[in-house]
Amino acid sequence: MDTLDVVKKAEERGGSERREAIEQVLIGARQLGCDMQVGGGRAGGMNLRYGAIGYAILDVNTKGVVKLYASPHPGKDATDEHREALNAFIEAREALEPKSFPVNTYGHLEDPIEEIGPGPLVAFVERAVQLIRKSYYEPWRELHEA
Repeated sequence: MDTLDVVKKAEERGGSERREAIEQVLIGARQLGCDMQVGGGRAGGMNLRYGAIGYAILDVNTKGVVKLYASPHPGKDATDEHREALNAFIEAREALEPKSFPVNTYGHLEDPIEEIGPGPLVAFVERAVQLIRKSYYEPWRELHEA
């Protein structure tokens, strides 16, 4: 399955609104420097990642389920500052309603992507990228520039 297959399957399952929402999130994420990978599982979907090691930001599947990551590194916990900043961002946006709050590692949103709309999700991706740069890249740069 490739990206076009995922988008096509999303449209079959949820109509053109779902397809358009997924496309807009993918376009916005790409413009922010994110990579996209086709996700596994029965539902099929897209995983949005950032940086050289693929910090996790957001997953969306063809059923419209959105998963937001508060702990982007696959092998270690996020800092409290990172997690608190993402949770504050989520809490301030009515459209981003997690099933369980606060989000510690990752959380699924209540509504499908077509009801949320691409705007709040692209804004989340932008905030997550800013925080990943601050939490993971700036300390490394400071350490190696000294």
